[in-house]
Amino acid sequence: MKKTAILAALSITLFACSSTTNEEAINEQTPSENTATAKEETHHHEHEEIVLNNGEKWKVIESMAVYIKNMEKAVNEFNGKESADYIALAKVIDENIESLTSNCTMTGQAHDELHKWLVPFIELSEQFDAATELTEQEKIYQEIKNAFVEFNTYFE
Repeated sequence: MKKTAILAALSITLFACSSTTNEEAINEQTPSENTATAKEETHHHEHEEIVLNNGEKWKVIESMAVYIKNMEKAVNEFNGKESADYIALAKVIDENIESLTSNCTMTGQAHDELHKWLVPFIELSEQFDAATELTEQEKIYQEIKNAFVEFNTYFE
């Protein structure tokens, strides 16, 4: 439930970052069209490919990077064997996502590119929270590790 609220807040933030022209076009539509357009934009943004900053990594401001580093460290140092261990790791990830999203102060394209990574990561974290079988938890854990490889490809 908490994750859904965070995801909703991120979606609102993403729409707030949209151009005025895009907002005006949405406002001219009927209410049912507004809902459909909003869903399409969110879906499109979640799967949009992250791009480098003219061949360089994007810089994440330190006040936000600390939470990403905390999660990555917890994931890389994890050596759990039981379902309870994965549940504990999921809690660490949840706490850091909450702190990260509540301290979002980035702007511009760096912000937009970070959201292209963060929104799918939050969805992955929600799947991790919901996983009850050890094999499923292990699979999602590997996907989370891969998400940090992707993060480090595009951000510093």
